[in-house]
Amino acid sequence: MAATLLLAGLGEARAADEAGTEVEEDLAAMGETAREKRAKDGPVAKGIRVEGGASYVAPAAVSGAKMAAWREEAKVSYDTGPVAVDLGYAGTSYDFSRTGRLPFGGEAPFDALHKWNAGVTVKGGLWPGGSGFVGLRGNLGYARDPGEGLVGASALAGLIIPLGSQWAVTAGGGVSYDRVQTRFVPVAGLRYACAAVPELTVDIGFPRTEVAWRGGTWWGLRLTGSVDGGTYKLADDSPAAPDGYVSLFSARAGAWLDLRPAAGLSVSLGALYALPGTMTFYRESGSRIKEYGVGGAPGGAARLRYEF
Repeated sequence: MAATLLLAGLGEARAADEAGTEVEEDLAAMGETAREKRAKDGPVAKGIRVEGGASYVAPAAVSGAKMAAWREEAKVSYDTGPVAVDLGYAGTSYDFSRTGRLPFGGEAPFDALHKWNAGVTVKGGLWPGGSGFVGLRGNLGYARDPGEGLVGASALAGLIIPLGSQWAVTAGGGVSYDRVQTRFVPVAGLRYACAAVPELTVDIGFPRTEVAWRGGTWWGLRLTGSVDGGTYKLADDSPAAPDGYVSLFSARAGAWLDLRPAAGLSVSLGALYALPGTMTFYRESGSRIKEYGVGGAPGGAARLRYEF
């Protein structure tokens, strides 16, 4: 867990948004599809996945006040092996307490933030054992009106280089753009899959880290670390930045119990910790107003996934 927390912190420091995390999740799903095909020595079912989940983070300190967050998520993805596409939504409701300590006239800067994102990742062989990937993503973030939301786009590319039969290195990066900022997004990782212990897989890197143990046909354990956040268009009556923007970033570490009660169905229960992060407000023009520190806080999550 200590390594997961450290790598999650590196993800916070080095990655400016979730584009790299989404692309790495696509690559992990593609790798799983390829492994299943090799194990069965024949074609496997197309990787259509429907996912949903909810998470809660306990009140965290921000400018003398407290902020708790409840998030609901849904995602649909389709993975053929060399190509993966996905469409997802995440809505987060915020509960501010001690608002009199906030520098916004005693009001909460926002009540809820919403995000839609979609993307496509393509992976192909470049030489025996080695491959390259390209990921294109778009997102829409808003507090109240999706028609006036902030539109962003990302483009990433990289290489997956094998180091023997059990190790592989992922290296790449790209650019993420919206009206507020243009940012570099790194993607880097080291994967270990032990032939003698096939139940264990280790993916260490940023912006995503995962150590997974498949304990049996119906259960498994995981430790995770990843970047969390985004940039959103605020309402015109926001006390913090009327018609402006807010950008939230942190890193999350998690410990998960995965249950597989039926073929294609998995249920994940997790304990989370949101590492200290930032909340930055911008004017409508895109110029920065002020950045606030957000303290760390524990939380929990539950996810449901069906694959067919």
